[in-house]
Amino acid sequence: MRTLIRGGEVVTAADRYAADVLVEDERIAVIGRDLGSSSLAQGAELIDAAGKLVIPGGIDVHVHMELPFMGTHSIDDFESGSVAAICGGTTTLVDFVIPKRGDGLLDTLETWNQRHHGKPAVDYTYHMAVTWWSQQIHDEIPKVVERGITSFKVFMAYKGVLQLDDDELFQTLLRVREVGGLVTVHAVNGDVQNRMAERFAAAGQLTPHYHPLAQPPEAEGEAAGRVIDLAAIAKQPVYIVHTTCAEALGRVIAARRRGQEAYSETCPQYLLLDDSLYDLPGFEGAKYVLSPPLRKPADQAALWQGLADGSVATVGTDHCSFKFAGQKEMGREDFRKIPNGFNGIEERVNLLYSFGVRPGRISASRWVEVCATNPAKIFGLYPRKGTIAVGSDADLVVFDPHRHDLISARTHHSRSDYNVYEGLKLEGMADTVLLRGRIVYQGGQYCGGKGGGQFLKRSPL
Repeated sequence: MRTLIRGGEVVTAADRYAADVLVEDERIAVIGRDLGSSSLAQGAELIDAAGKLVIPGGIDVHVHMELPFMGTHSIDDFESGSVAAICGGTTTLVDFVIPKRGDGLLDTLETWNQRHHGKPAVDYTYHMAVTWWSQQIHDEIPKVVERGITSFKVFMAYKGVLQLDDDELFQTLLRVREVGGLVTVHAVNGDVQNRMAERFAAAGQLTPHYHPLAQPPEAEGEAAGRVIDLAAIAKQPVYIVHTTCAEALGRVIAARRRGQEAYSETCPQYLLLDDSLYDLPGFEGAKYVLSPPLRKPADQAALWQGLADGSVATVGTDHCSFKFAGQKEMGREDFRKIPNGFNGIEERVNLLYSFGVRPGRISASRWVEVCATNPAKIFGLYPRKGTIAVGSDADLVVFDPHRHDLISARTHHSRSDYNVYEGLKLEGMADTVLLRGRIVYQGGQYCGGKGGGQFLKRSPL
């Protein structure tokens, strides 16, 4: 099977140039000028990319599909979630396997595999969460790596459920270092979060307004700094997920200046939405409850600056979508019971172009770098994924910078009944998407069928 993407402008993390891209079977075979007149392209299906950009498929390294959480499940499974991803120009997802306290890593991995079997329409892999520590966990970590999962997630919040203490956290860092893996961290001081929430509740302050106040930016900055210091002692790289504020980003910047291997991820919501949304009339603010919470406009500015100067390494989504009716409403009388999370998987690539590249906040190459190339490099998928190069997987997006639309829950592919970006205007959108050479989205329609995604086995980093 051959496909020729003709007349587009190729954008990678390093370059931007006019070229055709010839795909043969699942890989990129040739990149060059005027390939349509070459015998190499004979019999190829043609995709006209004139006036459009050709970029590598996006990689979202922070998603939660069908996650059991806070007494319910996130509403998107790998079937709906991966279709939404493809329609937004993302072709690879990294989900989280999250054991309950007391459960083994390998048993939980098998549960996740059974839950997702036959559903992914994208290529995918996992991060393995460590939610408690024992000799069993110590012994199972290398077995997880043998199964191709080389990144691990720890939580410094959700006390009594997911949160590790410093001893457990440090042992995880040491053990993961021994097997050549990477530790990713939800960095918020969970003890502060719990105590603050309890104080608000005791005073009858239970509306969504108090959700961000229970997780102040200082609690995020402290936790980020603490785990960065522990990682330095363990001589282990560390990746801070969903960075929301200047306090936490500052700790990563300081570590990198010392020569430490520390990475910061942020998400579109922290770049585009702020904490004033928690004060919407009635219970509308519940739609925006996630952890860490939305912050101030000044924090948005700091994160945009970090994207521009390289301090922020990646943009994920933390896609963990719920319905408002029947799920978010579980916390109508108490913000602590509102399921945390919302959408973003379909919107991410388009939002970063519309609000980053078009207004000149970041370059097109930087957009590709944070949405595809850096995620691939950091998590052991490069150069198979995350770039446009001969031999790489033909995960490609023909992106139309002139295509405009409004984001709406009426047209998105998530199963959620609302969209936190409702009404935002996109100025530039994915037009055609290929997954390993197969067209899976074109003309505004998903056309990839059910499933078709492959598990990506990674080697130690």
